[in-house]
Amino acid sequence: MTALQISALTDFLLASLAFFYAGALVARPAQPCSAAWYWRGAMFFLALAALLGGTDHGFVEPAGLARGPIQRTTWVVLGLMTTAVLLTLGAQFLGPTPRRLLVGLAVAQLLAYLVAVVVVDSFLVVVVNYLPGILALLAFNVHGLWRGSGDGHWTIVLGILVLLLASTVQALRIDVFSPLDHDGLYHLISMPGVVLLYLGGRRMKTQA
Repeated sequence: MTALQISALTDFLLASLAFFYAGALVARPAQPCSAAWYWRGAMFFLALAALLGGTDHGFVEPAGLARGPIQRTTWVVLGLMTTAVLLTLGAQFLGPTPRRLLVGLAVAQLLAYLVAVVVVDSFLVVVVNYLPGILALLAFNVHGLWRGSGDGHWTIVLGILVLLLASTVQALRIDVFSPLDHDGLYHLISMPGVVLLYLGGRRMKTQA
């Protein structure tokens, strides 16, 4: 198999895993606008982005078709995932007033991001949009664990760290396991991260 074929296959495996755990979270009772409810959305959009990535690497790219539309669609889905992460943070850790402010900020960020996706032809836009939110969620969980408030969960912390490790491997383009290239390695490393994020989602607040 070629590196591109392996990348597509691992993307589809990652998507299947994330869809499964997103569905498992949906099966658990949670009030609308609760942290657990928003986290379902984050997991779903993560799965959808992986599915679109697999479609791109597995069908669009090998066929020599224009990749712009599916890439832009993937970037939009990742933006929606980032918004879901921010809303999860607000529902899990913040009081009513700062939560409302965060909702307004998340919506404004999403709108600005959608404009940037159209104007800027670079994956860096996705990284700049995604990284602050996921680091903020990591920091709030670490702080919650340190305080012993019960809001922070070590599974979320570990899950985020695993995903950051996977992103670092991809960014450094580590290709020492050829034909498993940096993209395929990113997908494989992300899989245990998805499991940890699911386990953390099971413990999030279910009351709005």
